[in-house]
Amino acid sequence: MKSIILKEAKIKMRSWKSVGMIVSYVALLAFGVIVMLSSTLYSVYNNNLSENYRNIYMTITIIQVLMISFIVPIIASGSISQEREKQTLDILLSTNMRPISIIMGKLMTTVSVVLLLIVTSLPIFSFIFLFGGLNITSILSMVAFFIIISFFFGSLGVFFSTLFKKTLTSIVLTFLVMMFLTIGTMLIPVIYTYMTRDYSYFENNTFFLYYINPGITFWAVLLQQFGGIDRLTGYLNGVTLNDNITIISCCLYVLLSVGLNFASAYILNPIKKKKGIEEVSYD
Repeated sequence: MKSIILKEAKIKMRSWKSVGMIVSYVALLAFGVIVMLSSTLYSVYNNNLSENYRNIYMTITIIQVLMISFIVPIIASGSISQEREKQTLDILLSTNMRPISIIMGKLMTTVSVVLLLIVTSLPIFSFIFLFGGLNITSILSMVAFFIIISFFFGSLGVFFSTLFKKTLTSIVLTFLVMMFLTIGTMLIPVIYTYMTRDYSYFENNTFFLYYINPGITFWAVLLQQFGGIDRLTGYLNGVTLNDNITIISCCLYVLLSVGLNFASAYILNPIKKKKGIEEVSYD
């Protein structure tokens, strides 16, 4: 696994694409901060400065979670399929590394890019920490969410990259699943209510798919930092959620990531394929 991480890191860091991605990422965050700061200066006599800095913090976190949602799936979805397209996957499988080590190496390479982006954005976060009235726990909890969701999106991308031969197919399916988790799970209660006319069902019952919705979990993390999770129920048309939704959701993301990684390793395992060929030949 270590050799894969080192090899991939050398290849990616030598590329101008990685440098351009980091520069664009920091520039986008800085632009968001400048825009919010300019509005703060013009409204300094009308609004609370601490609240304005919190708005800047929310803007930065929204930009970050959107960037992660695009960057991680694109990188992860080509991790195995590109090796197959370059005809280097068989060479990789012929080494002493186990399939799970190959999968984890590819995943860690993807997540390391996100960690690098998070580190480059820490000076901006420290600025908000000094002047915005936020405590270090809030910032660390948001960073932890970014890392966990990066592992989940990365595991999803690596799984489809292992399952399909074409990188484009892997990317499309990864984004489709992400769209279902984010948007589809929001539409299911609406469709159910419209079809059954039972408007009180979700007010008295918890809709479990909301716990694997990255968008809801992200807003739950923010709302817990700015006044409590109760406000989230109003945004979801009265659907009840557990007060510990962030902990439950993050645990589910970790479990799903582990399951996807083992499934990817099983699919990638050449011994499994060899056994399948022998069984077919025997029959």
